[in-house]
Amino acid sequence: MPYDWIKSVTRVMKAASGQVKGLDRVPFFAISDEQFISRIMGITTREILSSPETYANCIIKTAEFIQADTIQIPSAYAGPLEAYAFAEVNNKMDSIQWYDYKPLAIKPGEVCKTEEDIEKLEIPDHSKIDLWETTFTTANIIKEKVNLSQSMGVSIWSVVQELRGIDAFKDIRRNPDLLLKLCEKIYESQLDVYNNWVEKVGVPPLIMYTGYAFNKHMMSFKDAMKYEGQFIKRFQEKIKAPFMLHNCGTKPYFKEICREIDFIAVNGSHPLDIEYWIEFQKEFPKITIMGANIDVSREMLTGTPQDVEEKVRENIINLAPRGRYIVSPICCLPWGVPLPNVFAIHKAIEKYGQYPIKIS
Repeated sequence: MPYDWIKSVTRVMKAASGQVKGLDRVPFFAISDEQFISRIMGITTREILSSPETYANCIIKTAEFIQADTIQIPSAYAGPLEAYAFAEVNNKMDSIQWYDYKPLAIKPGEVCKTEEDIEKLEIPDHSKIDLWETTFTTANIIKEKVNLSQSMGVSIWSVVQELRGIDAFKDIRRNPDLLLKLCEKIYESQLDVYNNWVEKVGVPPLIMYTGYAFNKHMMSFKDAMKYEGQFIKRFQEKIKAPFMLHNCGTKPYFKEICREIDFIAVNGSHPLDIEYWIEFQKEFPKITIMGANIDVSREMLTGTPQDVEEKVRENIINLAPRGRYIVSPICCLPWGVPLPNVFAIHKAIEKYGQYPIKIS
């Protein structure tokens, strides 16, 4: 029986807008990157990315295998592929590391090792970067195959860490002007990604912003607003699409940033205390919670299917009754996660997530 993606899309849209009337169950949002796709499909990362057709088929089949309600292209955000683009245009491809069964990576700090590197840093033209062209075409194939428009992601600090490495944190105090210059160049690069996406794929229905600076163990909230927050506001002025905040850190500033910047959803796994998320939902009733405290490095990775079921149940009965909640283990599903634990998510949703939600 063909996978009903139309039903999945409708389910996500209703849940995200708080329309519980006519909603059958809580949706399931999973982030499957190259490592998990490699495991499911049995091929290497290079093989997955060998053509847009192969890439799209692998993404779709993996999502259907775990019975998710969403599809995300792993490379369609400001992560390893953006570092790859900067490395290519600045002749630093020796900093790129390929792996068989996980995403490509960059040696942190190699591209912007010196102040001169930042001063002379060239901004990529993403229409000329092969793997970005693969990503754009993959998005179109997925839309054609399952009628699901693809979202894209942007970020500043995620790319800063890749290009500048540990020196970025030193720059916060020692050389803030230089750091802001790097942030500005990354901002311009991200706008180029967006403009190429609009031209080649269409206006994205959602922007997934990876706000890694907004963690207490990374920097103060004031500094996070300086090196990331101000750029989110500028993105929102340029990009007329709703923004979702993704943050897989362990000490996030979710409440603080949502008081400063408009998001339609937040996607994270911490704090682990469910009471935090209950209070968050009370303070921000129109922001959809995607995830809450389902951490892939805890019950998902080291627990049993029963442990996963109980964690999903805890989230559903506390956060899903009025809608604006989507089950989501955060962050990317790791290579070693037991498959019975992954399957336990959908089973728990079927058991506890049917509307109207039974709180008992």
